[in-house]
Amino acid sequence: MVNRFNYPVWNLIRLERDSDTPLYEQIFAQFRTGITEGVIPRGTRLPPSRILAKELPLARNTVVQAYDRLEAEGYVRRAHGSGTFVEAVLPEDHQTRAKPAPAMPQLAETALSERATRLLETRLPPERSETLGLSPGVPALDEFPYEIFSRIAARHWRSRAISQTGYGVGQPRAGLTHQIATYLAEARGLACAPEQVIVVGSTLQAAALAAHVLLDIGDTVAVEDPGHLAELATFELSGLRIRPVPVDEMGLDAAALPLSADAEPLPKLVVVSPVEQFPFGCSMPPAQCRALLAWAQAHGSWVLEDDFNSEIRWSGEAQTPLFAADPQGRVIYTSSFNRALAPGLRLAYLVVPPSLVEAFTQAQRVFSLYAPQPDQALVAAFMAEGHLAAHLRRMRAIYRERSLLLCEHLRQRLGDRFIVPEVTAGLHLTIRPRVPFDDTAASATLLGRGFDCPPLSQYCRGEGRRGLVLGFGNTGTEKLPACAEAVARAVEAACGAPE
Repeated sequence: MVNRFNYPVWNLIRLERDSDTPLYEQIFAQFRTGITEGVIPRGTRLPPSRILAKELPLARNTVVQAYDRLEAEGYVRRAHGSGTFVEAVLPEDHQTRAKPAPAMPQLAETALSERATRLLETRLPPERSETLGLSPGVPALDEFPYEIFSRIAARHWRSRAISQTGYGVGQPRAGLTHQIATYLAEARGLACAPEQVIVVGSTLQAAALAAHVLLDIGDTVAVEDPGHLAELATFELSGLRIRPVPVDEMGLDAAALPLSADAEPLPKLVVVSPVEQFPFGCSMPPAQCRALLAWAQAHGSWVLEDDFNSEIRWSGEAQTPLFAADPQGRVIYTSSFNRALAPGLRLAYLVVPPSLVEAFTQAQRVFSLYAPQPDQALVAAFMAEGHLAAHLRRMRAIYRERSLLLCEHLRQRLGDRFIVPEVTAGLHLTIRPRVPFDDTAASATLLGRGFDCPPLSQYCRGEGRRGLVLGFGNTGTEKLPACAEAVARAVEAACGAPE
């Protein structure tokens, strides 16, 4: 596609009409500078002389003179009937380039805030990558319903929906919040009004809203360990204290939370993922969930339930959300469309108790934590027409096949030395060693071979537990045996290493 001069040229050309320098030379000089500095890319079509003369405003002949000189000196070429284009090869390309200017010396100290300094010290894991094999949490992007979305998008933009291009947040009963409320009632047994649903761009934004609405600087947040490090950083940058709570095969244990008699402050918020927690991969049984709710109710604390894996379940009984089992309104529920559809949509949501709706919506407005309204409209139509339900049914079968195949091959190669879990939901599994194992070395080896398999120890705040987190969502069944073999070789090489 040819680059065009899409924006008004009078924003680029500055003419000194009282100068002794002729106007055509000023136009020539400013175009040449823009071309040589890359402001006007090579191959760009310049505005027709008649249009540019009208925009400036000038006699057309003045612009023609400037274009003539640009052409004569090799900066542009004219194509009869097509226009004037910046040359692909410029005169400066043939000149000896001067040495680059020496780098500016760095200041002794950069005046950053204390929070920014802590942020730079935080060792966050890299973002997951759809270009690497076995990347955990990445769905099957090649199975995304592109054709359906393209039809809905075309219909949406043809409708000239003014309400979706303004500042307003739309009507809850006509948009995505209504569809989410309907979906949660039917699929998750969670009853809520559309007004209780707050759509944001990510679950990290949801965590930030919860921090600002429910907590004060210096308050304590209890988090799963190992857990979501970017979420922890969100809380810490909000001025909160972090209390890691170890998780095991039964998830977060409420008995490990402090009691009023303890000397340390009680957590004002507990953050928990009850189903296929990331990265450990555990799910909380009903008794653990009831114990957590009882603890929160007894101490007046809040629970932030991150239910990101429940949509993708192909075996076992669906677990009732904490929000639905909470009669006292102490739970804030959050999830996203990252795994159900695609992370690139950047759509997530919270469900808050009725008493908190006003505070959360006001905080959302203050921090402008919104998701694009046109994208919300597309997903709302996708859900209303029944496409999400059909897509999830199809994807559950795909993910079941992929998880079973990966687990089978891993058990064949590593079952005597590693715990390979049964997976019934989600898009990842975590293998844990029965022998000494350097998970960081194994992860680095796999990364060098094109696999994104982060070490479990990277996510630990307390005792460093070992393991590898493996994804199967975005890796086809035909590739999984070879992937499992690559993991087995890297793991075997890292076994026996000192802890």
